[in-house]
Amino acid sequence: MARTLQVGDTVYVPCTCIPGMESTGVALYKTSVVELNGKRVKVRLRNGNLSNFIGSALLHRDVGILVINIGDFETEHTLLDPLAKSVAQFCRLLVPDDQIRSVRVRSLAELTQFWRQNQAAYSHVIWIGHGNETGIKFAVDGWKDSATLVQELRVHGAPKKTYISLCCKTGYQSFGAVMSEAPICRYFIGPFHSVEGAVASQFCQTFLTSHLLNGKTAGVAFRHARESVPGSSSFRLWNSGKLNAGPRA
Repeated sequence: MARTLQVGDTVYVPCTCIPGMESTGVALYKTSVVELNGKRVKVRLRNGNLSNFIGSALLHRDVGILVINIGDFETEHTLLDPLAKSVAQFCRLLVPDDQIRSVRVRSLAELTQFWRQNQAAYSHVIWIGHGNETGIKFAVDGWKDSATLVQELRVHGAPKKTYISLCCKTGYQSFGAVMSEAPICRYFIGPFHSVEGAVASQFCQTFLTSHLLNGKTAGVAFRHARESVPGSSSFRLWNSGKLNAGPRA
């Protein structure tokens, strides 16, 4: 959701908001604001004309999606790779190819190096791997806890991001709350219990559709995904160390 917009700002508009653009192949159209009227804006269309007024709540300032597949060797072929591919392919229906990237790492060092060089391009980060109440498993390093990950992902002045963890049990307070307090984190979403790969994929896709395509806030999109996807009731939403939505215990 875009706030405090100004004329000339670059924004992403759901194509469903612009007549004639519903079948362009992607869900979001990158353009610029040309007129303001309270909480409504007009944007520049491809032919140079102006759109009708669109509610600013439907717009996004920056959209970049990063899928991080944290390998473990044992289950990559049967679980992690199919899950990462299903999520990444769906995201390509939402945004152009240059705004979605899927990477595999098997060590914390690999993640850190990639992150520091590329994180600025992404607003939404999806983690795929094996988790528990306190950490995520790396094939090379073993389990790394939330405090270690916060430290390694710290980048001064980096834009805040929404993290969607599809790693089991990372919605626990000992992991999710800690991650959500990091300066680089806007929201952290993760399951409170173990989660099936098919459920995790569908939850993530439903959340992103509601959030990016329908212009819902992260909180509203989270509740919609949790309520509409069978088996996803254990997901939790954390913000600044506080549990915003999801099961209390």
